[in-house]
Amino acid sequence: MNLQLSDIVIVLILSVGIYAWWRNTSIREQALTSTKKHCESLNLQLLDDSVAGAEWRPIWSQGQIKVRRSYKFEFSSSGIARYQGKVTYLGNRQVEIWLSPHDF
Repeated sequence: MNLQLSDIVIVLILSVGIYAWWRNTSIREQALTSTKKHCESLNLQLLDDSVAGAEWRPIWSQGQIKVRRSYKFEFSSSGIARYQGKVTYLGNRQVEIWLSPHDF
């Protein structure tokens, strides 16, 4: 079997792409779980049971390159009005969860 450099590069790029997709999916699931728990603890309803990717940006943090991911979601306190929220991850660690002002 003859492998050329282009074959190795293609396999490497494909592998990196699959790993990035898998990692992003894993962190998105973490974001959904933590958002559900946060909304339940505040007696809020997470609408559509989903989070949507809002931002993906590599940054320099503590001497390492990490990916900062933000996910938006909608919640309700009354079941009628919709409010925006945002959860932010740095690497695989949640760093912030923000809820827009809402009625109780």
